[in-house]
Amino acid sequence: MIASHFDVSALLALAAALSWTMAALVGHRPARELGSLHFNRLRMLAAIVILTTMLLIRGGSFSVDISLVTPLVLSALVGVVMGDFFLFATMRRMGPRRTNILFATNAPIAACLGWLVLGETLRFQTLLAVALGFLGVVMAIIYGKRRDQAHVWEMVTPPLWVGIAFGLLAALGQALGVLLVRPVMEQGIDPVMAGLVRVMVAAVVFWASYPFDRTQARKPLFPDRSVMLLVGLNGFFGLGAGAALFLAALEFGSVATVTILSATSPVLILPFVWAKTRIMPAAGAWVGAILVIACSAVLML
Repeated sequence: MIASHFDVSALLALAAALSWTMAALVGHRPARELGSLHFNRLRMLAAIVILTTMLLIRGGSFSVDISLVTPLVLSALVGVVMGDFFLFATMRRMGPRRTNILFATNAPIAACLGWLVLGETLRFQTLLAVALGFLGVVMAIIYGKRRDQAHVWEMVTPPLWVGIAFGLLAALGQALGVLLVRPVMEQGIDPVMAGLVRVMVAAVVFWASYPFDRTQARKPLFPDRSVMLLVGLNGFFGLGAGAALFLAALEFGSVATVTILSATSPVLILPFVWAKTRIMPAAGAWVGAILVIACSAVLML
């Protein structure tokens, strides 16, 4: 039974990583054109429709135990509102490949938080993992682009440190969100319903900022159909299928297994970047992505 649960959680975590990879690929254009704030407003609406439809098709329950509401709300505020805002702010500045690398650092960030906040012992493995993660990020960002690669996915908007800071804040939000939602998933809540609650909370926050968003004052509320299609696909892969698969993986497997396998997006995205740009990613991109995944693996030893 334990082995079967491990197999299920592993497959779900890998499926979540692939889904998030697809979300990153289709999210680059709307993130650049709409800005992170408005893009997230629209993708939350898309995700609500998608998750509600998924619940109806599966015949799932729309009820949530009152004791689970607070941790779900808190995980939504830090994991979805903070995490996704900075995730797509990073996407606008650094493209999907570098963004995925930075976002995958949520594992060592969670370990450091355990040391700083919870007083956990700082093991040698933790220090090694942080070093590997740092080296991987440096390799992927600084040495991860070929000189003949001028595709928009590989463009970096200066200054570089701003994009890196945004990416690390996105990873911080993800790490905190996982820590908060893990106890909720252990209670057996429907992963789709948990995702729906988190998305609805985030939607309220993002749309509450709309009247104060000066950048949207003279722009239409909804973009053209091609951009809206990409927003919908991003909502499906990122907040719909991806989030549901990830939460389901947490229900069956350990945080260690799920974190490691769901952090494989930096490698999974490279073949897609290669196919889109028609140029093989530089050696630094491959080495950096592998080091970031190794960072998560070492962390869980």
